[in-house]
Amino acid sequence: MPVSHRPADQRQLLAVASNTPLSATIWHGEDSHNGALPLLFLNGVAADNRLAASLLTRIAGRTLITLDMPGIGGTPDRMWPYSIADMAAAVVAAMAELGHDRFDLAGFSWGGAVAQEIALAQHDAVRRLVLIATSPVLPAPGIGPATWMDADVLSSGLRLTGTSLSGLAGQLMAAGGWSSVGALGAMRDVPTLVLGGSRDMVVPIAYPQWLGRLIPGAQLIEIDGAHLFAFRQADRVGPLIAAFLDAD
Repeated sequence: MPVSHRPADQRQLLAVASNTPLSATIWHGEDSHNGALPLLFLNGVAADNRLAASLLTRIAGRTLITLDMPGIGGTPDRMWPYSIADMAAAVVAAMAELGHDRFDLAGFSWGGAVAQEIALAQHDAVRRLVLIATSPVLPAPGIGPATWMDADVLSSGLRLTGTSLSGLAGQLMAAGGWSSVGALGAMRDVPTLVLGGSRDMVVPIAYPQWLGRLIPGAQLIEIDGAHLFAFRQADRVGPLIAAFLDAD
């Protein structure tokens, strides 16, 4: 069940370093541990901050932050194309504007690529990393074409509420040709949890498994679920993430 958080705080931010406006939603945990770093959650393609709420409100003991990407939710469109690296820089700048130079980081699907980019390029900023239903390369064989067959996607009706067509196009274009495969072996100082869905038809389980092999010391947990398992099974996944973040 959801843990206690004060009502979400909506803010409009300007990541000055990249001139990219981003909309932030912040949940302030009532029972935040003394000194606990905030958890930044980066969402998937065309997903705004509302999708994250079911999961994040089940993670106790810390402030939780999500950022809508350009053209998604509360963030205005921007001129694209932009790259995964561009968005990683914008996210780090936005967190600095919020007063957080170091934080825990979680990324789902497309957001997992941005999270990997941040952990590689700005590794001093990331204490612990959680990668959910994501891959070390985009696009890749098996990723995307079977979206229409994924049980979670089918049951959601593919509603893109709050998403502009240019916002969707910008995210898809950013993913073209991106890869972290050659760099992840050097990521030894960022403890990482990888979560994958055994029935995921959008990002098949082979890709989270690959991440688990590429990242030194990564912990891989396979969940019996489709692409949105983290949100559909939030009562299970939220405590798993919290326990990983709280580990010594």
